[in-house]
Amino acid sequence: MTFCRRRHPNSSPAAPLEDDDLLAEILLRLPPQPSSLPRASLTCRRWRLLVRDPRFLRRFRAHHRSRGTAPVLGFFTDEGIGISFHPTLDPPNRVPPEPFRLQITGSLLNCRIVCCRDGLALLVNVHPGKVLVWDPVTGDRRSLLLPQVFRNMDKFYSGMVLRSAAAVGDVDPFQFQVVLVRCIKGPHARAIACVYSSDTRAWGDLVQISTPLLRTLSVARSGALVGRSLYWSLYGNSSNAILEFDLDRQNLAVIPLHMEGWIMSAEGGGLGLVSVSGQRAQLWKRETDSDSVATWCLTKTIHLNNLLPTISWDRLVIDFMDESNTLIMGTLDGIGIFTVHTESMQCKQLPVEFKILPRVFKPFASVYTAEIGVGAEHAGAELLHN
Repeated sequence: MTFCRRRHPNSSPAAPLEDDDLLAEILLRLPPQPSSLPRASLTCRRWRLLVRDPRFLRRFRAHHRSRGTAPVLGFFTDEGIGISFHPTLDPPNRVPPEPFRLQITGSLLNCRIVCCRDGLALLVNVHPGKVLVWDPVTGDRRSLLLPQVFRNMDKFYSGMVLRSAAAVGDVDPFQFQVVLVRCIKGPHARAIACVYSSDTRAWGDLVQISTPLLRTLSVARSGALVGRSLYWSLYGNSSNAILEFDLDRQNLAVIPLHMEGWIMSAEGGGLGLVSVSGQRAQLWKRETDSDSVATWCLTKTIHLNNLLPTISWDRLVIDFMDESNTLIMGTLDGIGIFTVHTESMQCKQLPVEFKILPRVFKPFASVYTAEIGVGAEHAGAELLHN
C-alpha cells in the first residue's frame, strides 16, 4: 500500500526573497556602485541588517573584485603639499573625500603613492625605510620594513601591490603581495626584484637579471599585470625595453622594445602596449610566430581629436590605468583631466582642475559602501543626496 504524505500548508518552501541565503545571493549581484547597498537598505529593516552584515560586505567586495568590476572612485594625487584624494564619480555615487585621507604620525610631504591596485594603495617614505600597504575603504594598513637594497631613497624604484586571490569570503581580506623592482646602472647593470607576502610576513629572496646592454635604463613608475606576470617599461638615452617579472616562477626577463608606451593587456589576452603621439593613440599586441619570433602588431588606432572636446592640444598624457585600459590625459589650458577608455572609446572629463599638473596621479578603484563606513553613521543618507 502506498501512502501519500499531504504537505502541510505551513511547510511550503519560503518565497525567494524570504530566504536569507537566497536573498544574500541576489543582493550580492547588485552593481558595485557606492549607492547600490544604501538604496537596498532602505527597503526594510531585514534588508538593512543583511547588507550591513560584515560577512556579507566582505563577500560583496570580493565578488566584484574577482570580476574586475570595481569602479574608479577617484584619484590620489601628490601636488607637492602631501597626498590628496579627488572623488570623480557623478552623484549619487560620489564618495566623500574625508575617509580617504591618510592619517599618520609625522609629515606626508615626502610620502608618495607608488601604486593603487585591487583596492589597495602602496605608499613609500611614510616612515624612513618603510612602505605602507593601505586599504582606504576598510582602514586596514600594514607597515613593512624595506629590504636593504631598496632603502636608499636617492635611487628610484617602482613596485606593485596585489591582493591575494585567497582573500575572499569570510577569511581575512587583508592578504596581499608587494613586488618592488629597480634598475642598478653602471658596468654591472642589472634589474632586481623582491616580493613580500602577507602570508609569511617576510620578504623573499632577491631576484636579479644582468642587463649589460641597458646600462642607462630606469624603470617606469607605472606597471601592469598581464596574466600572471608584472611588466614595467624601461627607458633610457638610446634604447627602451620591458621588464617582466613572472609571479609563479619568481624570475625576471628583459624584452627589447623599439618604441615608447604603456604596457597593457591586449584585447583577447596577451601582452599589449599603447603609445601616444600628438592626437593619435595606437594599440599594439605582441605576437609570436611558429618559429618563436616575437613581433609587435598594430591592432587599433584611436584619433583622440574625435573623442575629446575642442581643447588646446598642448596637452600631456599623465598615465595609463591597466586595470581598466584607460588613458589619463591632462590639458595645459586649465589642467583639465580626461580619461579615454581604449576598448569602448568612451571619453570623460573628470570634475577636477589643477593649477599645475600633479607629479603623481593614481586612479583608485574599489568597492565602497557608506554603511561599512569608514565611520560615519549617516553616511548612507549623505551619499544618496550628494
